[in-house]
Amino acid sequence: MHAWSRRRVEPILLALLAIGTVMPLRLYVEWPVGLSAEILSIISFALMAEFFRTRRQQWRHGRLFETVSISCLVIASPISAILCRFYSSPITYEISALTTIGAISLAIALCADQKRTRSYSLVSGGFLVLFTAAISEYSNVILLPMIWMLGCLWHLIANRWESLDLAMPVQVERNRKLTPVSLFWLFALISVVIYSVRDHLPRSNRFTRGFMPTSGGSQWSDPAARDGVGTGDAAVAARDRAESFGAVDSDMLLESTESSLFDMANEMIGDPITTKVWESRQAIGNENFIPMHEDASRSEKGGGSFSVDRMPPAEHFHLSDEVDKSVVQWDGPTGIRLAMHRYDQFDGHRWTKTQVPQLANIQDVQIDNEHWWFDSTIRSWFRKVPESVDVGLVKIINLDSQRFPLPMMTAAVHIKQIDRKDFFGIAPDGCFFMPRRKRIPPLTVVHAASLSISEDDLRERLKSNQALISNSQSYPTLALKDQWCASDRSPLQNLRRVVANLRAEFKLSRDGSGAAKTLEEFLDTKRGGDHLFATSAALLARQLGFQSRLVTGFYVRPESYDVTAGHSSVMRRDFHVWTEVRLEDGRWFEIEPTPTYVQPYFGRSLWLRFTDALQLCAPFLAWGCVAIVALYITRVQWINWLLNALWATSVWRNDRARLKLAMQVIECRASLAGCKRLAGDSQRVWLERLSRARPNLQEATGAFLDAADLVFFSDRGAVLPAKATDLVDLLSLRTFTDITKDPST
Repeated sequence: MHAWSRRRVEPILLALLAIGTVMPLRLYVEWPVGLSAEILSIISFALMAEFFRTRRQQWRHGRLFETVSISCLVIASPISAILCRFYSSPITYEISALTTIGAISLAIALCADQKRTRSYSLVSGGFLVLFTAAISEYSNVILLPMIWMLGCLWHLIANRWESLDLAMPVQVERNRKLTPVSLFWLFALISVVIYSVRDHLPRSNRFTRGFMPTSGGSQWSDPAARDGVGTGDAAVAARDRAESFGAVDSDMLLESTESSLFDMANEMIGDPITTKVWESRQAIGNENFIPMHEDASRSEKGGGSFSVDRMPPAEHFHLSDEVDKSVVQWDGPTGIRLAMHRYDQFDGHRWTKTQVPQLANIQDVQIDNEHWWFDSTIRSWFRKVPESVDVGLVKIINLDSQRFPLPMMTAAVHIKQIDRKDFFGIAPDGCFFMPRRKRIPPLTVVHAASLSISEDDLRERLKSNQALISNSQSYPTLALKDQWCASDRSPLQNLRRVVANLRAEFKLSRDGSGAAKTLEEFLDTKRGGDHLFATSAALLARQLGFQSRLVTGFYVRPESYDVTAGHSSVMRRDFHVWTEVRLEDGRWFEIEPTPTYVQPYFGRSLWLRFTDALQLCAPFLAWGCVAIVALYITRVQWINWLLNALWATSVWRNDRARLKLAMQVIECRASLAGCKRLAGDSQRVWLERLSRARPNLQEATGAFLDAADLVFFSDRGAVLPAKATDLVDLLSLRTFTDITKDPST
């Protein structure tokens, strides 16, 4: 069998696709250099194995070199994992094992000489594709199994047809052909159907019955357990696991003077320790007690006002007995912001909070037999779009505050085994906090359910208020607003232009060196801290007619994600200031005016993507349609020009190729003139009939046909006569047009 036959190439391509399905799980969490080196090594060893395979018979040690290359291909992923761990960029063993399965599938496809051996490659590759799609959290990953299954279907059916053709060439008749083109259109149709209904169907509760890789959790109850972490109940408390349940089995229970969330006075351990600060706590049973022996860390609380006349402190938290450098640990998407304080009043130098006498209402809702504490103002939106809920985990480590650091549009919070409403509250600025506690105990794991806002909502519900514009004309950012914004743009376009210009024209000063001290100085020097970026964006938003506020909290850096621990560690240096803008319906969304920080992502519906693409490509589509119409109208002329140019370049070809091309040019010209050769007529019969009534063509036609017989049916050394191809010039497009108009022909 030929080295690159279809039967062999298709399993190789399917194996490469199987390896590619693992890449989405590794792309954003691993060291890019190490991942790139591993992929290049796999491809290189595969090419080497194929190179030595084709030279088995020529080289004495060709088979040995092929075996060595295949072996290196199989162990490339484990070796890469070991080297990455050596360079402090660990790769999980499970992901390395999945990549190794893909490498084995590729190795089998390269070595296979029999149909049964190739089937092993398909089976292993198919398992890898389906398994990685099942454990992936990306919705678009379903495209990879679809592509793999269509390719496998084509491979199996095509092989079956070939075997039938060889066995029964007379009895077997194909009425309809399954070609790669038909498979492509089938794939496109399936993709369109899936994407058109995916937002209108409820999410499937996959793996909620204890099947691997989850261990019994759901979206609302133990999201970390849903991903295969823990057991769905209390895990072993540890500082290096964000999902570990620390509200009970933490170091807050015995020797520490800190007050835990739970009442430890029971018949197992006796009376409560008198050195602890007595605060509100939850009753707990004996089965949930796991003692730990470490002192807690202490840090300062956030203030009630925020000044823009000075840089935020380089170390926002001052720890006297710090053990873990993390302020909090976040188990969720990176590149987001965790809000703690919101300020909506600005006097020119200082941001303050509006004094509201009553707190926002909080509601107790049981989901999966767990108590979730909802913000009543946001819960209505939760009912409208329940599919847009994301649940993340935040574990308190060294945060000395009553407030929870939570993502944008957090609708509800939950702490395992806490069922008392008085433990939770919502501050007037919309932040969740613990009203009857001095601080949230370290190692407390908080589940946060947040709603996502779509691009469609921003375009539909971001409205400009003329009253806010009139009240904000005195801000020093008015000149920037007049320079950057225009009345012919939509409100959202103006706001995004403000953010884009702040990120492009101003520079961030992280350490305070050379940074502006005041807002006026910042606008003049275009260099300052993130609090000045956020202040400028908030004031510009008000001058555009939007209600805005300043937000302080923490930024979850993408590079802070620890793939082995499964969470991101938020440090003191990640203290950040940003801006929120209010929609017409009361929801708030983030904007990130500070450069180097990832901007918030707002998903778009399929219809919005289509309309945006159509609007973006409208000029090109219009000119394209004009060009297509013009090409169609003038098709005879420009096709004839192309044929003439093609024939002019044929002087460098051999005689056989020139005669083939000459006949093709003649037939194309005849087709353009409406004088197409009829089915069943040979070239000789057709040309002799055309030249019968024209003496000037008869001689050239005879010379052309005799030359063709000489070249194709005599000795290959025959020389083409000088005037053998004159017929091509005589049978021009005009000649065929005249022949078509001549009634005698």
